[in-house]
Amino acid sequence: MEFNQHVDSALTTFVDNTKFFREMAEVVSDFSDDGQIQKLLEESARLRVEHAENLIRLKSKHQSLSQAVQQIQNLSSTIEEFEEEWKERSEAVEQKRINVKNIAEFKNFKKTVEVNGQANGASQDKDLIMEGIEETGGEIFSLYDPWSKALMKNPVRNEKCGHIYDRDSVMLIIKDNIGIRCPVLGCANRTYIQPAHLVEDANVQQKIQQRMAEEIEDGTASEEDEEQADED
Repeated sequence: MEFNQHVDSALTTFVDNTKFFREMAEVVSDFSDDGQIQKLLEESARLRVEHAENLIRLKSKHQSLSQAVQQIQNLSSTIEEFEEEWKERSEAVEQKRINVKNIAEFKNFKKTVEVNGQANGASQDKDLIMEGIEETGGEIFSLYDPWSKALMKNPVRNEKCGHIYDRDSVMLIIKDNIGIRCPVLGCANRTYIQPAHLVEDANVQQKIQQRMAEEIEDGTASEEDEEQADED
């Protein structure tokens, strides 16, 4: 398993742990504990976010170094040229500041952990959609795919339960496995997902396009801030 896959696996484990602790807290919610369980949930969520930030920073740096290696291999004709070019590029990567908080993967992780770990997080998150009560009973949906944890590009709704996934992600998952159920935590639907169950959702698609435009704008602003800081 390559480095990035190890990071992705660790991040998935963090999310799963958050869901587990949240479920445990709900089980004992009838007992009076002066808010101690909620405090533990919030503190553990904060630590997972910190660990995720470090892991995603390492992942981003690893990707940059891997790209540099591929480029150098194409440009270098001798070992000496490769070593010289590698020294220069690797130093540049190490010195480059990575603003993890502006990376979509980190934003998604942070939202996922906070939504699952805080009682009021879901209603306050702008990346969650409150659907019409007449359509879904007012259920909340994330703009992020439950499998890849990435912002969806081609959202499809499962007609059997109403939950939403990215088409490419769900099709890849169910392609060679007919025993996949909806992965959304708490979903009561026990029917295995089939292509015929998946329909496009124009409303979510519009919201995703708006979110993507915001991320591009945020990224541009971040780059301008970094350039200004370098000049200062």
